[in-house]
Amino acid sequence: MTSMPTRLRVAVVAAIIVLATPARAQKITAEGIARSASLYAAIVEFCPATQRVDIELATKAAKAMTDAANEALGPDAGPTTLDNEFKRRFDEVRAQGSVAWCANQTRQPAIAPLFGLMPR
Repeated sequence: MTSMPTRLRVAVVAAIIVLATPARAQKITAEGIARSASLYAAIVEFCPATQRVDIELATKAAKAMTDAANEALGPDAGPTTLDNEFKRRFDEVRAQGSVAWCANQTRQPAIAPLFGLMPR
């Protein structure tokens, strides 16, 4: 039987995915969840220096996505997949420049609320 915290975590992750997914059919994969975890983690890491960020919401989203990816991928593949994805995402931010990368994120309707903006 699934414990209540696991059910709650799955519900939170599902809600985040629904809110962050464009209105077209997409297959949800563990790797996609890892990409979402790295996105939220990068926002927490890089964006507060130049953007107003709801740190609490972004941190909770990153944790929920990280936990879900670890659960979906399992104890062997989860940590390695997440480490590789976080490295890839953080390298992407550094290559583009954190100011430009964060500014671009504010224009993404699905995550605009993390920046205190209403989606367009």
